[in-house]
Amino acid sequence: MTDERRSPEATDSRELGLDRLKLERVRAVLNVLTESTFFYREDNPDLFFFLRKNRAAFEELIERYFGWRIYVDRHCARLLKERQYNEALRPTQRALFDLRRRDACLLFALLLEFHEEEGQRQGLTPDDDRNLRFLLADFMTVAMRRFREELCDATPPEGKIFEAARPLFEQLERHRFVRLVDRKQAEAGDELPAGMEEHLLYEFLPGIRCYDPSQAARSVVIRAYRGTLEEADGTLPAREAGDEGNEP
Repeated sequence: MTDERRSPEATDSRELGLDRLKLERVRAVLNVLTESTFFYREDNPDLFFFLRKNRAAFEELIERYFGWRIYVDRHCARLLKERQYNEALRPTQRALFDLRRRDACLLFALLLEFHEEEGQRQGLTPDDDRNLRFLLADFMTVAMRRFREELCDATPPEGKIFEAARPLFEQLERHRFVRLVDRKQAEAGDELPAGMEEHLLYEFLPGIRCYDPSQAARSVVIRAYRGTLEEADGTLPAREAGDEGNEP
């Protein structure tokens, strides 16, 4: 007599349309999606193609068992979590791209603006396979000008802006928004923004395109930044103790 019983794993796999896929490749996709903020096509072209080809099955699996969503385009994939379950963790203990200081938030908004404008200047399109390269000094020069345009007399000193850029770019590298391509010690007579001693060449990675570079989005950040400055001046009610420096 034939045993028609199936294991729960086999039943769920069939229901989700993954029964015909190689289990090892399914496991590999799920692992690479959780090992970094972004899974790029260049990381593993074959595995990335496998994910795109079977996107609907992976979407169903991830939604059913984890309550997550998955974003996939022709360059990158990432998991999107709408809630955090371990309430015992503080924000700083989570492995997330999470900007907590107002200078870093505004710098990131200006970096999105810079990426969009540089892309247009260099003739790159969203479907372009090239990664846009830029010198950190060029971005910092633009960022300091934009700080002055938006904040006028409330603009922080250039040294403070660069101090905020250091940990921001460390986090951008760690979460793979940018990649350091080359660094060279500055020579006498080189004009660099305050606090810079090296020429640093970066390239944007495709994940930067997942964020909104629009004027509307920047306006929200800038209004929040101005609001925290007004609070510090006493023109608005102060936040509760311990909130200073939190994400706008």
